[in-house]
Amino acid sequence: MPSREPKVIECCGEELPCPNFTNTCPHCSADYNWAGQRLAPRSQWGEETGESVEEILGIDDMSVDELLKSD
Repeated sequence: MPSREPKVIECCGEELPCPNFTNTCPHCSADYNWAGQRLAPRSQWGEETGESVEEILGIDDMSVDELLKSD
């Protein structure tokens, strides 16, 4: 499978590559997903699922195969 170039968006007037599940702007701390969509504030993360921010951010350590694996 060929590797894809990461989505690149503009935030704070600069380019922000989005190669990971979660990508954070170094200037304003806004979070974006791998598709460049802005995510809800971290204070709202896990509200519906009970996951902590640490658990959600830990997904960046997983491979694409692990992420797509169905149980």
